[in-house]
Amino acid sequence: MKFYKRLATVVLAIVTVITIAFFHTFVLAFPEHEVDAIASQTTVLIAPALQEGDAKARREWETGSGAIVARKGKSYYALTALSVVQTRGFYGVRTSDGKVHLVEHNEDNSSIYPLGREDGELRTRAKDLDLALVKFESEHDYPVAAVGDAEKLRNKDVLYVSGWPVPQNQAPRRERITQATSLNQIDSQPHSESGYSLAYNIQTRQGMDGGPVFSKDGLVVAIHGSDRSQEHGYCLEPKLSGNNSCGLPISRILNAIEAEDMRLSFDRGSVDPKLIARGLANKSTADVIPDVYKLFTFDLDAMLRNKPSLGCGSILLGDKCPRSSM
Repeated sequence: MKFYKRLATVVLAIVTVITIAFFHTFVLAFPEHEVDAIASQTTVLIAPALQEGDAKARREWETGSGAIVARKGKSYYALTALSVVQTRGFYGVRTSDGKVHLVEHNEDNSSIYPLGREDGELRTRAKDLDLALVKFESEHDYPVAAVGDAEKLRNKDVLYVSGWPVPQNQAPRRERITQATSLNQIDSQPHSESGYSLAYNIQTRQGMDGGPVFSKDGLVVAIHGSDRSQEHGYCLEPKLSGNNSCGLPISRILNAIEAEDMRLSFDRGSVDPKLIARGLANKSTADVIPDVYKLFTFDLDAMLRNKPSLGCGSILLGDKCPRSSM
């Protein structure tokens, strides 16, 4: 009799553990519209600042996406692809409340920090990691995306890619989207040129480079790269890259940031339900830009005249600064 009681206790314990594990798995698998709400609040649009009257620049103007992943006081940090912010100069980071935060990519890398090497005669190619960390300042309380572990993903797991695609006709109206896909493969050997190793079968559009890739539990597990083949080569092994888009796993990203001793903390927990509610309530503001050209046009000359100095490393002052951490 004692044996059967003990057996019943063991069986009950096993069933309880399995039930709890199943419950957590079920609870963390958000429906697509809720992941989209999370993405709506944490995805940013990043683009070079336009100057008034510069019509030519608008025709050559390229935008990208990113994700807010860390905060330190009034400083926010957004991840994006290095290829999005490689040119020295001023950039704007458009957040979910519709505001644009101006930052400068200068020689000291104090606001835009490359996590890979800038290669080529004009430093227009990314080496090692196609990744950059963009810092902007704000008094506003912006949501920060929680990060997950891409190594826990399995083939066919659902993924969601968030970003700001560019219309084919370069229309001024822009709308953020979330595209659902599934994981095809995690390459055991990251691409030597850019660090990408996640392959998912989806064809995203120009402007979504640098955007976050979310798992079904609403966590950022990768940063999205170029579709299929890039101008300077493939983002994965050629055969694999030819049928897939590429993602750079968050584990490699966090390791690179830690190696630079930036001392940033990241949210590795579950998603706050309030973030989902906020995203659902504010989609019309967060996800639509009526005129992106107008939003990113600044009178930089006037701004610079009103500032005594932009500090060392300014592209206008030409000063050089030592490389420093963020």
